[in-house]
Amino acid sequence: MEVINDSRLPERPRKTDEASTAGNIYLGIILLAVGLVWLFYNTGWIGYGLFSALFSWQMFLVATGGYLLAVRRWTAGLIVGGLGICFVLLNVLDIDLSFKKVVLPILVMAAGVALIASRLGRK
Repeated sequence: MEVINDSRLPERPRKTDEASTAGNIYLGIILLAVGLVWLFYNTGWIGYGLFSALFSWQMFLVATGGYLLAVRRWTAGLIVGGLGICFVLLNVLDIDLSFKKVVLPILVMAAGVALIASRLGRK
């Protein structure tokens, strides 16, 4: 069987664009940082307090928000990253908030802001 190269057909665009490249670089940096912190913890160079703060669900939100910003999902990245930073600050400052009374309504409002911003951004 012979492959015919028809130069009249346009080339398909490649799936690698700036957003996915930036996302891959961001994930690579995060993985390197996670491995480095883990190694430092295992060798005793950092204590349990710092290790547990860096490997918390709050920092996962911050990292996820950073990834969303890297792939140019601005609204979602700002909301997720901002919530993560707020939760980190609440944890660092030792402020206890009731999830049902305070956090859940804030999450509902954040979802509303995200929907409004996404609709306004399309116009």
